[in-house]
Amino acid sequence: MKATSPTAPGAPGPTAHRAPSTRDAGEALLRVAHRVEGLLSELAGEHGLTAFQARTLRALHDVSSQGALARQLGCTASRISVVTRELEERGLVRKISSISDRRMRMARPTPEGTRVVEAIGAGLTARSPLSALPEDRITALYHLMAEVEAVPEA
Repeated sequence: MKATSPTAPGAPGPTAHRAPSTRDAGEALLRVAHRVEGLLSELAGEHGLTAFQARTLRALHDVSSQGALARQLGCTASRISVVTRELEERGLVRKISSISDRRMRMARPTPEGTRVVEAIGAGLTARSPLSALPEDRITALYHLMAEVEAVPEA
């Protein structure tokens, strides 16, 4: 069976004589990630946010601490502190005292912050190249990416 070449602009030529390599797969993943990140930047910009601010606001719906948020987003706790303060100044986040330790303050999305996250999410769903895939392929892709994500760093 002959492999077909990718159709993305700037994609490498055909792999007619060999199966795609780990490098080929990695480069394809980077191209798709770049495309989705560009879309996220565009949608976040429509709400006066950077892509990282939008990702932070979205992640605040799922994580319970600044440390967990920093790990999820792959950055430092100090960067999270700066970004959550910016989001708070915009009225998208409010700081509340932790139930377990009143000295700790936790950032939580405001109703406006939730509305912005939902609007960006709807835009991503509607315009993402992943939207062209059938549901079973999305599920398979999700599980594959979770498997790759779980591989320990070298």
